[in-house]
Amino acid sequence: MIAVEIAFWLAALAVVYTYFLYPLLLMALSAVRQVRADLRYISQGGSRRPEALDSHALPTVAVLVAAYNEERHIAERIRNLLALDYPADRLRIYIGSDGSSDATNRLVDEARHERIVFRPFEQRRGKPSVINDLAALAQEEILVFTDANTSFEPDAVTRLVRHFHDPAIGCVSGELRLVAGAGTENPDNVYWRYERMLKFFEGRLGALLGANGGVYALRRQHYRPIPPDTIVDDFSISVDLIEQGLRCHYDPEARATEEIPPRIGDEFRRRVRIGIGNYQAFRRHFGLLHPRHGYAALAFFSHKCLRWFAPHCMVIALVANALLATGGQTLWLALLALQLAFYLLAGAGHLAGRSGSVPRALRLPVFFVSMNMALLIGYFRYLGGGFSGAWSRSAR
Repeated sequence: MIAVEIAFWLAALAVVYTYFLYPLLLMALSAVRQVRADLRYISQGGSRRPEALDSHALPTVAVLVAAYNEERHIAERIRNLLALDYPADRLRIYIGSDGSSDATNRLVDEARHERIVFRPFEQRRGKPSVINDLAALAQEEILVFTDANTSFEPDAVTRLVRHFHDPAIGCVSGELRLVAGAGTENPDNVYWRYERMLKFFEGRLGALLGANGGVYALRRQHYRPIPPDTIVDDFSISVDLIEQGLRCHYDPEARATEEIPPRIGDEFRRRVRIGIGNYQAFRRHFGLLHPRHGYAALAFFSHKCLRWFAPHCMVIALVANALLATGGQTLWLALLALQLAFYLLAGAGHLAGRSGSVPRALRLPVFFVSMNMALLIGYFRYLGGGFSGAWSRSAR
């Protein structure tokens, strides 16, 4: 039973560290680094804020939008991009339709504009292929990646590009805020606020992994085509830059918004697919764990790898606890009761959500279990293979 007890504590510690201890460690490390940076800037008479660029010095920008059946959002997305507070002669919009079968192509055609370059691809190949083609087509200095259902604040692009005066910065991620639509009950926005906090402090350490897919930018010269079967394209693109020796920066002032799906069930299939992409990324970017990557290696291990294998640890902790509880010791019986109570609460919330709305007190247990279950299913589907870069839209 010693081996079983060790397995339980290791599995439980991995989950606790991933979700609770790592954020505390991250805040402590970033606080120390920030104090040092502040003292250095003060001693040099400088400022922590990046300098605003003169409008004539702003780089040329290509905004890339890969769309599939986005008739509900594409017209508004075009209006949003054309209204950006960025010199019109320095910004061009590239839209690629990945074999859309709805009115997406017609709506883009109707929005004809000299700053829009439209490529209606007949064959559906997947978002990575569309992104690769648009990036190869663009001649501008900076590539800005976004989605058809995202909305930029007017100064988002200006705030993204102001950091590229630093040659060490390869990617700048903005802040994506999830907004609730009518009748929304999905607590994903709570989890997303938690993720935004991690990205903010990782950015301070120069250890940001995975840009916010709806709002990030990089230099065109640093973009390398991604494999067509890539699932999590934003993560792969930003991590590739880190592997090139560059740094990813986080700017919470470069804001964009996106409406969250109305119910947890609407997100489950999307999360399974993201789970597949996570394990794909783990295999492709395993070398990022090397200590030479510094804080980025710590973030990859703590924020990504342990998170991706948290559901495995949860299963191990439950099974090991059940075996240890057969001995009748109070500690193991109490721990097992707590685990079972948590899963029962999540199950009750899920059942309530099928017939109505999830009670507020149960939303986080439901979301936590649902998220990890989707990851676990994604793991086995990744092992089974047969996936592609083509994506399906979730209801928004």
